[in-house]
Amino acid sequence: MNARLALPIALALLLSACLPVATFETATPVNGQQFTAGLTGVLVVDSSTPAGALPYLAYRWGDGTTEFSVSTQVGLRGGVKQKLDERFSIAAGLTVPWLIFSSSDGPALPFTFDAALLVQATEELTVIGRGMYASLSDLGGTWLAGASVVYRQQSWLFEGGFLYASDGRPMISVSAGYSF
Repeated sequence: MNARLALPIALALLLSACLPVATFETATPVNGQQFTAGLTGVLVVDSSTPAGALPYLAYRWGDGTTEFSVSTQVGLRGGVKQKLDERFSIAAGLTVPWLIFSSSDGPALPFTFDAALLVQATEELTVIGRGMYASLSDLGGTWLAGASVVYRQQSWLFEGGFLYASDGRPMISVSAGYSF
């Protein structure tokens, strides 16, 4: 197997839940195709498992106005982004987990729906505001709100983000990725 493909595939196989943490997105939709691989460090405040690292892999394609994407971090996410203006875009996605959990009452599919507004503050800096609804299988669901800042330096992307769940647990993330 090609070594360039082996690492992203191995990273994707490690994933097992349902919440997109990093997006490595800018406000400008991709014109052509793009792959991104990265790693996210996560800190969940007031949790029994407060910290961890999550690999990230994405494939994006578009015409510079509309972008489609398939990515994986803690689940498999399909998304779309639409350019509104030179500095503004909206995005939405649906994430399902790699491993499906259910109770004895029958299967239910956990998922996360997210929507975001992306603002290109400078050529290198994108500010993202987003909301999410995470359905936790048969256990109900939770609302999340967050913000991210993405800094792009040529092919490198750095993202710092904050998510706040309706149950009161904030999550802080720091990510680095490379696009090719």
